[in-house]
Amino acid sequence: MQVTITEILDDLRAADEITRRYERRYWLSSADFYALYQQGRLDNGEHNEEFAEWSGFYQIKLDREAMLQTLSRERVR
Repeated sequence: MQVTITEILDDLRAADEITRRYERRYWLSSADFYALYQQGRLDNGEHNEEFAEWSGFYQIKLDREAMLQTLSRERVR
């Protein structure tokens, strides 16, 4: 299935809004959060649901940024 540039940008905008909300709440960049989350160093179980959501949207953001980069490179060629 081919994803359009509009879909990529819409996904990026949504993921960015949500990850920024968590960054403001926890005073932590998504990149730093994700590294700590992957290592299991963040939570005692109190924030499991929120952290799982944050992680998911950060992964979407990284994926869509990679897709955008690929499409951009193809366009330049």
